[in-house]
Amino acid sequence: MKNIKDKSKLNIPALAVIGIIILAVIISVIAVAASKGSRPDGLYQFNQSVANGIDVSEHNGEIDWEKVKETQDFAFIRVGYRGYGNGEIYEDKYAADNLKNANKAKIPVGVYFYTQAVTAEEAEDEADFVYDIIKKYNIDLPVMIDLEYPIDSDGNAVGRLVESDNDLNKNAEIINSFVEKLEKKGYTAGVYASSSVLHNKISMKKLKKSAVAWVADYNDKVTYDVDYTIWQYSETGSVDGVSSKYVDLNYWYE
Repeated sequence: MKNIKDKSKLNIPALAVIGIIILAVIISVIAVAASKGSRPDGLYQFNQSVANGIDVSEHNGEIDWEKVKETQDFAFIRVGYRGYGNGEIYEDKYAADNLKNANKAKIPVGVYFYTQAVTAEEAEDEADFVYDIIKKYNIDLPVMIDLEYPIDSDGNAVGRLVESDNDLNKNAEIINSFVEKLEKKGYTAGVYASSSVLHNKISMKKLKKSAVAWVADYNDKVTYDVDYTIWQYSETGSVDGVSSKYVDLNYWYE
């Protein structure tokens, strides 16, 4: 009878609330795990399940990194690009200032290079170019090769990548060449692309397991079933300290 009496004193509403909280935590953990997929070893740790960050280039103008740090956990800075028409390599006009001032503000930074490499050798040249710029700065986050197919005013893909007619395996080889070159210099590295490009233009199975995936998808969730660590979820964000009208926003999953 003692056991029966004790049970009668249980606070059923309180137990229900506790159950709901536990269930919510389990669901959120599962959702994060499902969204990011596998995670390469040796990455920077933010010690939180999701970190918030921006990525910037010369198109974002001058940046007050002290203000950015007040709301953002990290940033990716473009250091250069290859022309999709002439194939020449250029340094981003604001790369040096952004790297110097982001380091001064002590915000964790990674970098990216807009590629139009159509061979593994060209990707290695891009990696060397990036290294020459970043070697004197603190780079906490990965060095990313940004693989995109430029679109003209009529919505047609143009430029060296589309003209090369490289297949999924060749694109994976190009990315791996960039990643391997930077890893040999002591950096983590990976690839940035839209979820469509990651799914349709790159053989993800052929990528190095150490390669970090950064996906761009501006929907409520990532459209294609791809593994990733970083999700660029908006291209129309606004952040104090960034002078441009819009800035890209990202989640980093741990």
